[in-house]
Amino acid sequence: MLCRRLPRAARSADALSSLATPGPIRSDDLLSLLRSRQAPTEVRRFAARGVLPLDATDRLRALLGVLRDSDPEIAETAGATFALIPPDALADFLLLPEASPAEIDAIASRTEDMIVLERVVRHRNVSDLTLAALARTVAGTAQEAFVINQARLLRNPSLIAALFENPALTGDSRRVLNELKEEFFEKETRRREARRRREKPAEREAPVDVPAPAAPAGEEPEEDESEPAAPTAGEPEAPARNEELYIRIMGLTVPQRVKLALTGGRDERRLLIADASRMVGLAVLRSRGLTLSEIEGFCSMRHLEPEIFYKIAMKRDWIRRPTIVQALVKNPKVPLNITLPLVRRLQMRDLRNIFRDRNLPEAVRAMARQTYMERRK
Repeated sequence: MLCRRLPRAARSADALSSLATPGPIRSDDLLSLLRSRQAPTEVRRFAARGVLPLDATDRLRALLGVLRDSDPEIAETAGATFALIPPDALADFLLLPEASPAEIDAIASRTEDMIVLERVVRHRNVSDLTLAALARTVAGTAQEAFVINQARLLRNPSLIAALFENPALTGDSRRVLNELKEEFFEKETRRREARRRREKPAEREAPVDVPAPAAPAGEEPEEDESEPAAPTAGEPEAPARNEELYIRIMGLTVPQRVKLALTGGRDERRLLIADASRMVGLAVLRSRGLTLSEIEGFCSMRHLEPEIFYKIAMKRDWIRRPTIVQALVKNPKVPLNITLPLVRRLQMRDLRNIFRDRNLPEAVRAMARQTYMERRK
């Protein structure tokens, strides 16, 4: 669209000369002027029409810079030009790592294309304000991109609350968010309280004649009542370690998370398997300490990338395990080309349960019913 308007670019050259710069005008300088609202009116008009003599990417960035221009006529022209841009061009632009938060927000506020919005949610430069606005309305794959990025949700818990306000929130997404809320926020409050009690001096061991500067005597029975529920030896360190672990992982780069996925322990793998970067999730499957029970747990997760399930199904030692096969078949988010061949490996009781489960895809239920009837003959 923008390329078809290039013949008009000759007119923009005269306008650009009005900037009175001693040498050729660089695109970076022009874009900076447009973003700072200091560019001449005529240049802003050309930017709004998409006819500046720049390459396609910089013309789009110039257009994004005047979408909210103070001149209503320029802003209206820019909006009309933006509406003609194909969604694929916007999606390609969002693959650029240098896209600014303001540019990403301008795109997010003016499109409903699912692929474009998914790219917005996944972009590392997207602002929390943009995400908060999208969280209340987004659906489909863009909503899934929200849910699987647990590190971002943990860093900004307000996004979880915004997602719960979304009328299009799916049942699976709601379940994942509830688990996240329970594990990292509600339990965290209880863990902090437990640590506070453990760190409090043991008043029961103080001599009788020594005045206790702590709580009044009436509160001592309450302390005693809570004692049986305190964690046993070995448990106090685990919650504290997990809390520190999640905070630390949130600040790691992708290469650092990949290294941690390869060398970390069970707690690290449980979080990293659902990382927004597939490289990290696939690295978890190559971890030296990975156990079959963990693999079975991964197969039951409904917010993982399909490629994770493909890798599990391709591993001969793993797919021989009946419990792993059952977990894959019973997970409605596993692709059908994985689950359908596995249905015939199930026992009769499992087959009966599968074709009665209305939460599973109809193709899986039909295959289970057919296999069950064939074996009964």
